[in-house]
Order: sequence, then C-alpha cells, then structure tokens
Amino acid sequence: MPKIVILSDIHANEPALKAVLREVAKSKVDRVVCGGDTVGYGASSNACVSRLRKVSATSVMGNHDYYTHCLLVDRTALPANRDWRKNPVWAGVAEAARTLSDENAAWLRTLPRELVIPGGVLAHAALHQHPEQWPYLRSLADALPTLALLRESARGIGFFGHTHRQEIFFEPTAAVSPEWLSATRVHLPEGVVCAVMVGSVGQPRDGDLRAAWTLWDSDTRVLEFRHSDYPAMTAAQEIVAADLPVESALRLLDDDSVREFRRRIGM
Repeated sequence: MPKIVILSDIHANEPALKAVLREVAKSKVDRVVCGGDTVGYGASSNACVSRLRKVSATSVMGNHDYYTHCLLVDRTALPANRDWRKNPVWAGVAEAARTLSDENAAWLRTLPRELVIPGGVLAHAALHQHPEQWPYLRSLADALPTLALLRESARGIGFFGHTHRQEIFFEPTAAVSPEWLSATRVHLPEGVVCAVMVGSVGQPRDGDLRAAWTLWDSDTRVLEFRHSDYPAMTAAQEIVAADLPVESALRLLDDDSVREFRRRIGM
C-alpha cells in the first residue's frame, strides 16, 4: 500500500505549490493526488496545472475547475455585467480560462468527480448532493449524510477539499473513532467512518496561513496534517499584477504583511 500526499485547493498559487512539492520530494511518497481546484483566485493557473502533471498527480474536479471548463466551452458563461471582474471567483476563473494551454485545459476537462484511493475515496465536495451543487462540509451536521454514504458503501474514509480547512468529522457514537497521536497526527483504525478535510495549499482559511497539505499512510493508517512556509507576499503581488481582485491577495497575508502589501501597492 502506498504513502499518499493529498493536496487540494491550490488555487493558482504557484509559490505555495512549489514550497509544498519541495517538501513532498523529501518525504519518500509513492503517489500525489489532488482534491480539486487547482485553478482560480491566483495568478498562475497554467503553471500550477503543469506542476501537478509533472509529478504525475491524479486529481478530481473542483468547482473552480468546473467553472473554468464551462467558460472554455462557452464564453457567455460569465455573468452578463462587468462586475464579475471584481468578483474573486469569476475573475480568477476568467484568468484561468484565458491562460491555460490547450494541453492543460484538456487535462482539466477530463477530471473525474471521485477517485478511489487506498483506504478511502477522494472528492472535492460532499457526496450526498448533486455534484454541481458543490456542497460544503463545514460542520458535523453538514457531514452526517456523507458519513452515512461512506458507511453504507463500505468506503470508510472520505478525503475532501473545498472548505480550505484541516479537520476530521466522524459520528461521535460510532463504535470506531479516530485516535489522535499528536496535534497533527491521527490514527484511523480499520472500520472507522470519517470525513477528512485536507486543507488548502493556496488559500488556507483556518487561521494558519501556511500552505496546508495532508500525508496519508494506508499501511499504518496514520494521517498527518502538514504545513509549508512559502513567500505569500510574492503570491499576493502576482495576483495584483495580473489585475485580479485585491481581496484574493489579502487573504494570503497576516496583519503585518497586509500593511506592508498595502504600502507596496499604494493602497
């Protein structure tokens, strides 16, 4: 059974992805998989897809990937008014559609919605609603219907992106539950049913602004939440240089960095 790196929600943040892949290269892993949303928000959608393909990563489709594909098929998929240029989602999607190479666009188009990996299944969003609704798993209440599907299908563990957070949801009354080994490492015993939120490489939203990723060892059944430092100021400046909404840049920075960033761009 392999040791698997699970990335998700890279969101066109090439400095963050480069930092993570440098650490991945030192981790003696067997496989890299991605929980979707390689593109959007950031300035380097094409470069990030290329980097994933270079390490032979297997990915599922995220909502930003899907929106980009729809826009490549039909340019009228953008909102009719020009306010979409100020919207972080639509501006990032439009930038991705504009910059993706034909080969990378084809890769994006063929991404599946789910991927079976050793020990469980990988998807971008919850399993219990129509895929194009892209439902979030932000709480145990949100997760319960998906946990029921994981139990009924005997898949056990679901690995998910979309929320940009690292956490685990499981039924508190279940006979088997996760066993925390430390603040970042957890043993997931045989028979456990849980939803693992793997975090975001490019746009974390759980209070830790470092690039977040997850390491899963299906032999020992130990999962580790990891973080990588990266030059967030560089990524933020690239977003503004690409004429994308400044909001997408500010999300990457702590308070001190925000003040420095505003000074640099004259805000």
